[in-house]
Amino acid sequence: MDRREFLKGSVFAATAGLALDACAPDASQLIPILIPEEPFIPGEEIWTRSTCFECNAACGIQIRKIDGRLVKVEGNPEHPMSRGGLCPRGQAAPQAMYHPDRIRTPLAKQEDGSFAELTWDEALERIANALGSAERMDFAFAFLTGTLTGHRRAIVERFLKAFGSSDHILHEPFSTTTLERASTLATGHERLADPDLENAGYVVSFGAEMLEADISPVRFHHGLAELRQGRPGRRGKFVMIGPRLSLTAANADEWIPTRTGEEIELALGIAHVLIRDGRNAASAIGASEDFEAFRALVEEVEPSATAERLAQEMAEHGPTICLAGGSAVRSGAGLALALAVSHLNALLGKNMVPAEAPPFAPWPALEGPEIEKRALTQALGSEPPNVLFIVDTNPLYSLPPAFEAETWLSSVSLRVSFSTFMDETTAASDLVLPESMSFERFEDAVPAGAPVPMATLAQPLLVRTLYDTRSMPDALLAIAKGTGRADAFPWSSYEAALREAWAGLDTSWSDALARGGFWSAESAGEPGRYRFETAAIRERSHATPGLELHVYASNALGDGRSAHLPFLQELSDPITGIRWGSVAEISADRAGDLGIASGDLVELRSESGAIEARAHVTPGLHPDMVAIAAGQGHTGYGRYSEGRGVNAFALLNPASDADGALLAGTKVTVRKL
Repeated sequence: MDRREFLKGSVFAATAGLALDACAPDASQLIPILIPEEPFIPGEEIWTRSTCFECNAACGIQIRKIDGRLVKVEGNPEHPMSRGGLCPRGQAAPQAMYHPDRIRTPLAKQEDGSFAELTWDEALERIANALGSAERMDFAFAFLTGTLTGHRRAIVERFLKAFGSSDHILHEPFSTTTLERASTLATGHERLADPDLENAGYVVSFGAEMLEADISPVRFHHGLAELRQGRPGRRGKFVMIGPRLSLTAANADEWIPTRTGEEIELALGIAHVLIRDGRNAASAIGASEDFEAFRALVEEVEPSATAERLAQEMAEHGPTICLAGGSAVRSGAGLALALAVSHLNALLGKNMVPAEAPPFAPWPALEGPEIEKRALTQALGSEPPNVLFIVDTNPLYSLPPAFEAETWLSSVSLRVSFSTFMDETTAASDLVLPESMSFERFEDAVPAGAPVPMATLAQPLLVRTLYDTRSMPDALLAIAKGTGRADAFPWSSYEAALREAWAGLDTSWSDALARGGFWSAESAGEPGRYRFETAAIRERSHATPGLELHVYASNALGDGRSAHLPFLQELSDPITGIRWGSVAEISADRAGDLGIASGDLVELRSESGAIEARAHVTPGLHPDMVAIAAGQGHTGYGRYSEGRGVNAFALLNPASDADGALLAGTKVTVRKL
């Protein structure tokens, strides 16, 4: 074969190959022959608006259902608080709905400590026998609850009145009660005001972890984003004051590390400078009470260089908002700090006036004793009731064992827990009434710190509950009817009671359900006469030497109530990177002195006991503090939470104030094991 024939043959072969390849099936068409496509039949998709109850913020949500099954939760874009946003805890809520450890039927404790199933009729009959008929009033009855809002709280307090009791016992580890008490003393309003971060030029947080587990993290995310980027050409400044470089501190323009008790001295020092230099608003004097007493108090405080600088920056950056919160307000100086920060806002011309309460139609009047609220730590020093109803709280986990709450509870004749999961306190109860999930019941809430008069609404997403469960209010209605007190609850269901109350709002029931609640366009109410309360500030405790424990709410698990959800256990902490466990955070300086490195097993010991954890050495912590996140260390609460990490609450000393156990002030020692 000569060269010419070879080239001809090559061209022919190439052309034939291309032609044959063009006739061959495409590669993408070959795969289905081997692996046929699965048939896909789209289901019916429905979006429903509701309310998230994974924490106390009560964010508005919209829920995606496909063929009646809840598959996704997102924020409600119209809701004034969440504005379309939703935190990880809200995103994980569907996992609680279909959780394998949900309590599915009423349970009664047996002599051997185990639980046996019983019907609702049997459970309600036991409770009716314990409470007695309408004529019997020779027993002590109380509710022990976490933070309740909306008509959930109203139905509990009405039930107490119907049974002649005034005893509403409260336990909420990271409650806003101290802030509410300070607001009442200074402004006359118990409700908390919206800080209006969007219109501020300078924001100072005294311990408030706004982006993690404060009053409304989603609301604060929006506010700080607006402060930073929402106004072209004008960028506000955010300063965080606290012991730990938290997620909030990491997103601040400046973090000022302090130890417990130093925050209030800094706040009073700033007030000293503002008054001394005449930078306070004229209205702070003319429309206020006790200003001279406050002036005299702050003149006794020598302002630090940091206080001088912050006061100067407040004047330079325009409208300033100061906030208090977190463990700082659950210390011996907690009320004093909350008042001092409120007074700073007043000095700067910001009178924190809350939005008006939504004008619900009142329920029929009911005679009975005036409800008296008291912290569980106060109740522990008194005789326990004969019958105790437990709702939305888990003190056997989140109250330090040194308070001996378990001993007090064991003296109660009948403990009834309304719960969705078998947490530590529910496991110690005599009767367990399984409550429906928030996706299965009607519920409402009035969010704290709302910018406008508003209430949010939840509704059942399913035709019937997944299991043999009821809402707590519906169970109370059934108990009332079974004990001769039906007249006090003239409704066929809790839904009917809510409908009656919501009839007072400028919306129809169907529109409220479709919208996810009610909110008006009105802003805050008119400011009243401000009072510079000083008694609590003068009585404040002061920082003392020694290594101190800092317990903070977990970004994912909160105070521990979300530890049963594996999605949130799997979520890495944004600062430590830890998941499915706990670490003891130690400052780099302190760790160097003790010869401790990250990963070392260490023992933390206080007067109340000791725990062991792996060390996490960090430069983002005051050297006189050791930090542990709350949330882990459960001895119950389901397969995903039991036996993971350590319970930081167990180290706390049995110190308390009128609002409950103190989270700050416990001295600890650390040693390497």
